[in-house]
Amino acid sequence: MNKNHVLKLAMIAVLCNSCFFAYSQKSNGTKGKAAVLANKKNTVLKQAKADSLFFASKKKLLTATWDAPFSYATIKTNNAPVGPYMGNGDVGVVCHTSANSQTFHISKVDFVTDGWTDWAGSGPAALPVGGVQIIVKSPAANTGFNYQMDQLGNELRMTTGTSKPVNMKSWISVNDNVMVTELTTNSKTPLNISVETFADSAGTLYATNSEINNQVAQVTRQTKTTGIRWISKAGISTRIIGATSILSSVSKSKINSSFVLTSAQPVFVLTYISGGGKNNDAKLSSAYTRLKSMNKNSITLLKNAKTAWWMDMWNRSYVETNDDLLNRHYLSSIYFLASAYNEHSPACGGMYGVWNMDDAMMYHGDIHLNYNSQAGFYSVFSANRPEIAKPFYTFIESIVPDGKRRAQTDMGSVHPSLAGKSCRGVLFLVGGLGIGVPYNYYWQQTMNAPFNVPLFSWYYEYTGDVDFLKKRAYPFIRECGDFYEDYLKKEPYGNSYRYSITTGAHEGSWDLNPPSDLGFVEQTFSLLLKYSKVLNVDADRRALWVDILTHLPKYKVIQPTITPNKGLPVFAKNEAGWDHPNHMIQMHPVYPCEVLNLLSNPDTLQIARNTVDYYEVSQNGFLGSMNALGLSSFIMAARVGFDPNIIVQKLRTLVAGAKPNFLITDGHHAAEKTTLIETINSMMLQTLDSTLYLFPNWKKSAAKFTRLRAKGAFLVSADYNGTMVSNLKIFSEKGTKCYVNNPWKGNSIRVTEDGRPIKVNNIGDRYSFATKAGSTYILYPLN
Repeated sequence: MNKNHVLKLAMIAVLCNSCFFAYSQKSNGTKGKAAVLANKKNTVLKQAKADSLFFASKKKLLTATWDAPFSYATIKTNNAPVGPYMGNGDVGVVCHTSANSQTFHISKVDFVTDGWTDWAGSGPAALPVGGVQIIVKSPAANTGFNYQMDQLGNELRMTTGTSKPVNMKSWISVNDNVMVTELTTNSKTPLNISVETFADSAGTLYATNSEINNQVAQVTRQTKTTGIRWISKAGISTRIIGATSILSSVSKSKINSSFVLTSAQPVFVLTYISGGGKNNDAKLSSAYTRLKSMNKNSITLLKNAKTAWWMDMWNRSYVETNDDLLNRHYLSSIYFLASAYNEHSPACGGMYGVWNMDDAMMYHGDIHLNYNSQAGFYSVFSANRPEIAKPFYTFIESIVPDGKRRAQTDMGSVHPSLAGKSCRGVLFLVGGLGIGVPYNYYWQQTMNAPFNVPLFSWYYEYTGDVDFLKKRAYPFIRECGDFYEDYLKKEPYGNSYRYSITTGAHEGSWDLNPPSDLGFVEQTFSLLLKYSKVLNVDADRRALWVDILTHLPKYKVIQPTITPNKGLPVFAKNEAGWDHPNHMIQMHPVYPCEVLNLLSNPDTLQIARNTVDYYEVSQNGFLGSMNALGLSSFIMAARVGFDPNIIVQKLRTLVAGAKPNFLITDGHHAAEKTTLIETINSMMLQTLDSTLYLFPNWKKSAAKFTRLRAKGAFLVSADYNGTMVSNLKIFSEKGTKCYVNNPWKGNSIRVTEDGRPIKVNNIGDRYSFATKAGSTYILYPLN
């Protein structure tokens, strides 16, 4: 993709999404209106050029390269993908190679068996479907092999290491499950190519079938059929365009398609992935129809749509840290999330996204609800991609009925002491599969449902979508409030009383008043109070919510018991003073609960910083715990103003250990590693008490961000030279009042809209001004 093409697409994306500039404003007089529109057009073009140049400069950084063939053994995994990968939220693809072949392993997000049993429990489990192997019938050469995973272009490219090289270029459509591989060669001699379409056939649990349907190769794989609640079947169909192919049946799980490739024209291998769900229908007929309808023109249209979608996705927001390691993982994480979760998908992917490449995926490839899967969506809001979280909301809502039943009848399974107890609201198991089936255990934890409160809240807070608040966020948060109302124990305490909670802070523990859970209690009732007023509902319940909030136990503070330490007070894991290194869950009040922040009591804030220093630095939790990044320890550190140099240093060490495909893997987790995005965003922009804080915890070095989304439905851009903020722009989506903490201490602030100053008020360093929906505001310091 050349720079002019990138610039053109970037301009289209900026114009279509109105990233900053709207054309709906009215102005007085024809000349004035024309001038305003001309100014906006110039600004759009300038911003589009800046976007284009930024991503053009990152193309090499975001292209993973392999200079030698890599076998299946090197990319085989039952957790995060470790080879080249791509996906569209419904279909996941991971590749391996030989000198003369490329194999695509394919999974579908809703291809889930029931009745799988292993160490993690019994129930549903995600499965792979099969794949496609393309083989070039040419002798291997010692040089020439090259493989690239171009994340910016959402494309996999291979040059075979054969005496007569073949170039393969692969991509997958966004909202249609078509994978396209374009084959070209400069060889003057025709080359024989073999394409094998196969269903995974290891073991005897899962039936396969293959058939040839008028030049379309079709295979299916079926889930277990006995002792189960449903049967699922998925299919892979392949058609060759650009050459005459000869198809033959190899087995019940494989079809071979052979053709001749010449230098005269490209040949396209089209692969369609269908079926899944609970209907035992691979939908081969619709797959056949879709493939037979395609030609070179429709392939071009499909690719253009894919390119435009990804250009829009990239242009939503970005940061410049001036550090290649951080920039790479930040942007690579966006590639992972946008590939893994799509609002048009039939189900939500688990903590491995859509890449379920083994019959025995870790944790059944589930959505893990005691942080792992929630953490995968932490970053999408401030990164201005909130719709990525939509499949997750659908999954959570689908298991609410089961959660309500469990709260009423299954409390004894959480802990023997709760036998016979019944609560309103929802009680979730630790996991579930995205097709809407709960699974796993409780691990003696009751926060698996409230752990989703932040995500429901943030969609409203960052987008201002009142309809979402009314119909989805508030009802779910109220379910969690109902549970806590019944579950909390009101008990005498001193001369008054308090509301205590006994639950599992860690998996398998049983704790009195752990800060991890107290944070969720406080957040839940604080949000219910706020939102009930916004929606003008449940006024009769507010008195109880206030009473609970004003009578919650304090977080236990202790002196550290493990060396090395600095002898400074820290927060304990529970009221008994449990001091267990790593897994800094007692900082949940900071994040994701956001009830302890930079505006909190200075002494409390200092204890929070001590806790970060003790657990994550002295006890090496930042690097020694595989969970630290996903458990949001880095975000917590940024949110309490911990030394940004240490945060960046530890992040760089983690990123430096990433796999060749740029993913940080630990054998257990995947999506949660994307929380580096929110860590960086929190260091550059935070919303505290409805007020924007610019670079609240960035180190003394140059950085900038473009179109980060802030609470209040604002898109914010700013530069920083290590000491001073500049080029501060705020786009208002909803027309809400904007509050900004003065980034230019000692100076007042001037705000312009369309080049004209507007009225600004302030109380101390908190400045405010009215906004109009669709307008952009530029802020300057006044000397």
